[in-house]
Amino acid sequence: MYGESTTALDDTSFDEKSAMNPSNPYAATKAAAELLARSYRQSFGLPIIITRGNNVYGPRQYPEKLIPKFINLLSQGRPCTIHGDGSHRRSFVHVDDTACAFDIVIHKGEIGHIYNIGTDFEISNLEVAERLLECFGLCDRKHELITFVEDRAWNDVRYHISTQKLAALGWAPVVNFDDGLRSTIAWYHKNPDHWSNIASALVPHPRAGVSGEL
Repeated sequence: MYGESTTALDDTSFDEKSAMNPSNPYAATKAAAELLARSYRQSFGLPIIITRGNNVYGPRQYPEKLIPKFINLLSQGRPCTIHGDGSHRRSFVHVDDTACAFDIVIHKGEIGHIYNIGTDFEISNLEVAERLLECFGLCDRKHELITFVEDRAWNDVRYHISTQKLAALGWAPVVNFDDGLRSTIAWYHKNPDHWSNIASALVPHPRAGVSGEL
């Protein structure tokens, strides 16, 4: 909801005092929801603490998101579909680390405050696909199992947020990204039917009511 960092090399990080500048409708709805919650704090004194998280991944995530989508595609022998040139960078946070952040915020955070949840580890979408190919033992089929499709209407280059405020409460991510990928793959292989009828989520550009049949 802060908007994008302007380039892949921009060292500017958004902290909790940075202005909200959502660059797409999804981010705008998150900003609007936050403002609504803050209004209840102001008007009725509700004990609200706000967290702003980036790119959570892990077991049980619905496959419209990048990592579970690619895991499910590769499990079906289908290629990962990369938006644009795949250079867009993201900081992925494992669900276990995110849950720990929530626990710390609930017990140590200050009412009325905002806390960013993220990590300094950044990786491009293309590199994510390549890491997954390594996990699947499919690196020799890279040119077959990575394809490029039209980019999203607005695809932020990257987000770079500061988590110093949360770190001051004692939080730090502990799940290594590659370990997180492997455990997530293992969960989907063990629970192939957890999500039913995911065909529409696996298309390059999911849209409500659009069939996933190719």
